[in-house]
Parts: sequence; C-alpha cells; structure tokens
Amino acid sequence: MSRDVKVNAAVALGARNLLRNLRTPMLVAASLAQPVIWLVLFSQIFRALAGTAAFQRLGYQSYLAFFVPGMVVLSMLFTALQSGMATVTDIGSGMMDKLLISPIRRPAILAGRVAADAITMLAQAAIILGVALLMGARPRTGWPGALALLAYATAFGVVWACLANLIALRTRNAELTMVAGLFLTLPTLFLTPAFFPKPLLPGWLQAATAGNPAAYVIETGQQLTSTGNDWGQDLRTLIALAAAGLVLVPAAAAAFRAAAR
Repeated sequence: MSRDVKVNAAVALGARNLLRNLRTPMLVAASLAQPVIWLVLFSQIFRALAGTAAFQRLGYQSYLAFFVPGMVVLSMLFTALQSGMATVTDIGSGMMDKLLISPIRRPAILAGRVAADAITMLAQAAIILGVALLMGARPRTGWPGALALLAYATAFGVVWACLANLIALRTRNAELTMVAGLFLTLPTLFLTPAFFPKPLLPGWLQAATAGNPAAYVIETGQQLTSTGNDWGQDLRTLIALAAAGLVLVPAAAAAFRAAAR
C-alpha cells in the first residue's frame, strides 16, 4: 500500500470518528460541560484569592486567568477517557474486526483515532478558552500564549488518550475502562497546581506533581495566562510530555497489535 493510500485511509478513519462524535453530541457535551461549570463556579468562589498578598507576590492578578489552564486540561482528561470508550465500542460492535480484515494498514487505524481525538480536544480547549475570555480573562502573553496553551494541552490530551486506549485494549470491557478512567482522571487533576499556585501547596503535593505531566502543562499554562512565558518551564513541559509519550504511545501500539492478532 502506497504512502498516499495510507494517509488517505487515516484521514478517512479520522473523519469517520469525528462524524460519530457529531452524531452523538451528548458525548462531546459531557466532556465539555464539567470543565465549563467548574470554570464558572470556582473562578467566582476563589476569586478573592487574587487579592491576597501570597497570590499577588507570585505575580497572579486574576484567579480566573490562573484557573483556565486547569479546566482546559480537565477537558483533555475527559475526552481521553471517551477515546478509550470509543475503542471498546468498536471492539464490541465488531467494527474493529471489520477494519482489521480490510485492506487498510493497521497503523492507519491508530492514526485515524489519534487525529480525531486531537481535533476534538483542540476544539473543546478553544471553547473553554473562549468562555474564559467572555468572562473577562486576558492572557498575559496574548494570542501567542493562548495558542501555545492549546498546543500543550492538546499534546497532553493525545498522550493521555493513549493511556485510555491502552486500558481499553487490555480489558476490552466498557465498565472496567470507565472505572479505571474515572479513577485516574480526578486524582490526576488534583495532583497539580490547578486550584492553587504550586508554592502554596503542601510539600508532599509539590513532590507528587513532579511525576505528573498534567501538572507541567497546567503550570506552563498559568504562566502563559498570568505571569509571562518562562522558557525553562516550557522546556520542562516538553520533556515531561515526551517522556510520557515515549512510554504510553508504544504501549498503546503494542496493545493494539496484540488485540489485532
């Protein structure tokens, strides 16, 4: 199969996955509703923090702007879980078997899934950022910073979707995939500086964020929206995402190969 045919197959499968999302808008709404609700509620509940000396000493002037990156990452976590659930659905419905016996190269199946996930995640992150802008948030680094936040968050979302698909392919069970995904989603968010600046967190929690790629993305996003870009933080985030990707992407690919035998 030529390279052009493989690319076209991946594009076609990606379009198919996107159309399936559009035909079931409640799935998209479910992964988008909670981050938006939390953004509206918590940005108002904790907005007085922006007036404290400790908060301002770190350079944060608006709790809303500080909080946006955490909700963007939360939407990535929920969409990644739905990616795993979609894989389980394809296995249970027999669609995966049909794809595997077709002349489509197997890497194109994975590429189509990843492409659809990335587009969905990017669109949802843009919506959350748009809601924050309507509420009055103004990224300190302007549009370049906002676009960088979307890029970092989408890259994290794709890597995390590999974890969700790994669970789905290993378990082949919707209930187990859902339980494992939910078990990981909120702890992953809470082990980050999403709600409070990292220097204000307990020591043990600061240490826990060191092994959490979501924490790096959120902290970088907070700097982009609130205090200004830090190239050192950017580098640390890229390293964390690369390290997670080097583990999870091959693991998901290996699980797919095992499931396709």
